[in-house]
Amino acid sequence: MSSVLPSRSRPLLTVLLLVVTAVVTVLGTTTSASAAGSSYIVLRPGYHGPRVVALQRYLGVRPATGYFGPHTRAAVIRWQAAHHRHRTGLVGKLLWSRVQGSTAARRAPAPSRSGDRVTNLNWHALARCESSNNPRAVNPAGYYGLYQFSPATWRSVGGSGLPSNASSSEQTMRAQILFRRSGSSPWPVCGRHLFD
Repeated sequence: MSSVLPSRSRPLLTVLLLVVTAVVTVLGTTTSASAAGSSYIVLRPGYHGPRVVALQRYLGVRPATGYFGPHTRAAVIRWQAAHHRHRTGLVGKLLWSRVQGSTAARRAPAPSRSGDRVTNLNWHALARCESSNNPRAVNPAGYYGLYQFSPATWRSVGGSGLPSNASSSEQTMRAQILFRRSGSSPWPVCGRHLFD
């Protein structure tokens, strides 16, 4: 059997190769553009840490919690509007260079773990989401109280007995201890409300 293609199949094969080459070229360009676009963004909602603290101080967001939530995004949009930039709410390289150049950024430490920062978070909103603000709430899955502690986690922050038997103030105090240790991660769904 001959391996040579019939002459009438050759133009079809040539067209097919041209189409495949064009598609690969377009996909490669799109991927490169996407990679370049994503590298332009320095900070976005949901980020947390010392760079967010520096941003918040530069933009005058109070308290500077270190979490990029709705208030920080609104401040970014105000800055973008004032500087005739696209109002995306994302921190690009221009804004970040201004933050880095500011005195506030040079002096910005990592987010404080002091009681002031932690107690200024919105514990009421977290409790509303976790337990409808019911200090005696019991979840059949084994979680108790305002902040839905498991007994093991409750003991790890110094609690005794069940969380739902403790006073609201003790539950809040122990939730704050947990936050200082682990941030908002123990409340993966409701933790974002701490920054409302």
